[in-house]
Amino acid sequence: MKGVLENSLFETQPHKFEHLNELARQFATIYCGNSIVKDNIFAVIENYARKKEIHLEILRFPIHDEELWAMTFLKKGTIFVCVNSELALCKQFFAAAHELYHIYCYVEDADQSYIKNGSMLDSDTANETGKTQEDVEANAFAGLLLMPDQLLSNQIDLFGIDKDDMDTDSVLSLMDMFAIPYKATVLRLYESNCIKRHKAEELFRVTAEDVAKRVELTGKAKRWQLDGSGTESFGTLLEKADYNTEHDYLTESREKEDWKYISELKKELGMD
Repeated sequence: MKGVLENSLFETQPHKFEHLNELARQFATIYCGNSIVKDNIFAVIENYARKKEIHLEILRFPIHDEELWAMTFLKKGTIFVCVNSELALCKQFFAAAHELYHIYCYVEDADQSYIKNGSMLDSDTANETGKTQEDVEANAFAGLLLMPDQLLSNQIDLFGIDKDDMDTDSVLSLMDMFAIPYKATVLRLYESNCIKRHKAEELFRVTAEDVAKRVELTGKAKRWQLDGSGTESFGTLLEKADYNTEHDYLTESREKEDWKYISELKKELGMD
């Protein structure tokens, strides 16, 4: 089975990769600004939806399945982006950026099938093997948006990271700065010509267990390895329920039913 490098857009379709690199730069200029995105990815998605005048809801809740990272679907004219809040935060950010590309393709009429049929990002697709062309592109776009070439180069210079002696701890330092997963960081280092292929392959051989041990020992990137407890969101559901209550828009019985449903939903998802 091919690995991360062999399956990457950078290796298999270099011209398409360069096109996406330019797209990510243009997108960042309009919707992100010249700063490291990290947890602001959710605000970026909302900003894109606002400027494009589309109805979009971002939902973050525990799905109780570490293999399922995120999903996006269209319902009654609204795009719903659902991210598994039980994942490490860095994985949630990458998943959101991946889904943003599917949303972009839908909004810009490049390919509307994903959102209409429902997009689902699992761990295999995120880590190694994009099942479709658009998934492979979405992985590349996510990495480029969250860790752009120029900002990556700036941080390497600013913190004196030696490109010729890049090790696991160096990768962790960059993970701490950009808040993206280990494999995505190594791939971006390779794509941006910061490391050679043999070094990328060496870093990819480091196991997840060894990475976790170094995170625990050094504390680097630890904040982004935590799950999203406390960051759950039902989109505008709570806001709308509270608004209806405040303005007495519903009958007392309907209002009680709505809050009972929200309470039951929270309990079912382990959020109470």
